[in-house]
Amino acid sequence: MGAGLIPGIERRNFICFTVDAAVFTFALSFVDLSSVMPSLMGHLTAEPVLIGLLGSVQTGSWLLPQFLAARIVAAQHRKQPTVLVATTISRLSWCLLIAALIFYRQVGPTAAMIACYLSVGSFMFFDGVASLAWYDLIARAVPPTIRGRLFGSMSFSGGLLAVLGGLVVQRILGSIGFPFPVDYRVLAIVALVLLTVGIIPLLLIVEPEGEEPPPREPLGRYLRRLPGLVRGQPGFRRLVGVQLLVGASGLAVPFYAPFAILRLGVPEADVGGFVIGVTAGVMVGGAAWGYLGDRHRKQVAIRLLAGCGLLAPLVTLGLRLAPARSLSAAAISALLVVSFFFFGCAIRAGWVAYANYVIEIAEETERPVLIGLMNTLSGVLAIAPPIGGLLASLYGYEAAFAAAAICAGAGLVVSLGLKVAEVPSVAGRLAGSPG
Repeated sequence: MGAGLIPGIERRNFICFTVDAAVFTFALSFVDLSSVMPSLMGHLTAEPVLIGLLGSVQTGSWLLPQFLAARIVAAQHRKQPTVLVATTISRLSWCLLIAALIFYRQVGPTAAMIACYLSVGSFMFFDGVASLAWYDLIARAVPPTIRGRLFGSMSFSGGLLAVLGGLVVQRILGSIGFPFPVDYRVLAIVALVLLTVGIIPLLLIVEPEGEEPPPREPLGRYLRRLPGLVRGQPGFRRLVGVQLLVGASGLAVPFYAPFAILRLGVPEADVGGFVIGVTAGVMVGGAAWGYLGDRHRKQVAIRLLAGCGLLAPLVTLGLRLAPARSLSAAAISALLVVSFFFFGCAIRAGWVAYANYVIEIAEETERPVLIGLMNTLSGVLAIAPPIGGLLASLYGYEAAFAAAAICAGAGLVVSLGLKVAEVPSVAGRLAGSPG
């Protein structure tokens, strides 16, 4: 569990994980999946359902494969090789979108849109596989007493760099010197270069010896065991329920940027400001959830992130309900940045609270399975963005934002029942589940 590491190795691993996450977050600020990519899709199609489908590809590709990958990762003695291989494949996936944007005049918007789906899907799929081993690697390589600080450090340092990325995005998008699709092509290339460089700190992590893992569980028995793990654990079910409801509020995420540009008349360059808003949310939320986790207030962190999930769509709805011309363009952009800030706290930084909670309740041999199960159950969120797109098509963007607020509000209510006292019993029962 990382408790027996030499202090110098602990510091080295802490620094390497922090640099890894910081460079990763910096790179993704140039192709932000909540603002930059939906803005790109707005150039390729006017259909909200197709824009929302990008969110489904993102969510489904990351979450759904994990229940199969978890049993493979759990049976591996060393986790670092899996992290490195899956991460490399994942990050190279952006080459397809870059190629489509380079040859945009030849292939056209439909092919570029398909390339966007494929790049995002492949990136998220292999990143999801890598994340299972990555969480396990953290649990081995970093002592439990400083994991919360590590999660907070990763979010904060990555956020600082991503603010810079947001400023660069702001200068490139909508600039006369970078006409479409050159602007998005440049952003994707910068992201790919940074993601490639970011593999280096993963190579430098020292993975200590862990317990000898059990043999890989037969797939049939593994699948039969999963429903029992859910039915018998009320605390775990509640945690997953909160994650599902707050995550469902993401049905409106693909439409914040198109709504701002097409309905509110915000300049496209302001998308860079949205990236900064998300980044600030990740920084503040990640640091806060990590701080609370280290002080045995994990349930408080989850309640607060649910509240942030509720505020994100409410602020945007308030813009639409405000009297005409009562707000300047600058004020509208600033309030939209606030919406993205709350989104960053709730969904982008939410993994800090959820992961910190689950790492504590799982024994080493069950940890990848439990995390994979939680993420796979959240895979149903893949249907949320198209539902948001359908609502936006039929009733306007405001309907999608209202539905998002209802989902996050329900998640906040469910989170009130989370109790730290339930955690040890869940861990013991999970470890003792029949296999």
